[in-house]
Amino acid sequence: MTRHPHWQFNVLVGAATVHNGSFLLLRRSARESFLPQVWGIPAGQIHPAEDPRVACLRELHEETGLHGEILELIGYSTFVSKRAGADLSNIQLNFLVRVGERKVTLNKVSHSAYSWISLDDVESDLVDPFTRDIMSSARERQRDSNAHGLMHR
Repeated sequence: MTRHPHWQFNVLVGAATVHNGSFLLLRRSARESFLPQVWGIPAGQIHPAEDPRVACLRELHEETGLHGEILELIGYSTFVSKRAGADLSNIQLNFLVRVGERKVTLNKVSHSAYSWISLDDVESDLVDPFTRDIMSSARERQRDSNAHGLMHR
């Protein structure tokens, strides 16, 4: 019998946040144990029995002070990390979220900086491959919804 390492599973939500053609990136604090100082989107764990949409908007507000409107689920991401010595298999549900303003109030415990970049700037130095995939999905869906909206005017 082969012994497999002990795996734990974690479900997260991510807010692919847009405002008038701009995309929000946050820089993780140097104090973070997972990916310190890496740029990404607002994201975090779903609380027990919490609706993923509610969790997404809660995480966005906790990390940025912004209130948003979920437009749609744009996909999911998977990655592996460690917690307390155990391998952790993560799935992150990514939602396209529109906000009405760009004034960010960072939670300095978890993030050290923010930047709004053009939704078309997927090749920005701030965007790693993980975030680039999310940003590309957001850009595609944003364009689809804009085209759809123009067709119905």
